[in-house]
Amino acid sequence: MKCVEINKKVYKIMAICLIVMSFVLYIIMPFNICLPFSVCTITGITGAMIIVSEIIFWVGSLMIGRDVALKIRKKFNIKRIVNYMIERKKEK
Repeated sequence: MKCVEINKKVYKIMAICLIVMSFVLYIIMPFNICLPFSVCTITGITGAMIIVSEIIFWVGSLMIGRDVALKIRKKFNIKRIVNYMIERKKEK
């Protein structure tokens, strides 16, 4: 019986899609306050989203490779983005 080998390109695309999905979950999180639920339910939903997005990110990063995942993580670090926006505002 032969093992089915997944095309490396398709495997890489799947990993990148998982990483992008994790970032999408983080982007959607601030809009949870608009949900018509109680504060406890919204807190639970937000906590679950954080856990799920971290799991999705690390599964994708295991698929794509540690070095590439760390580069993506550093590039989209929230502190770096905020500092860039502050410096840009100071220049104006």
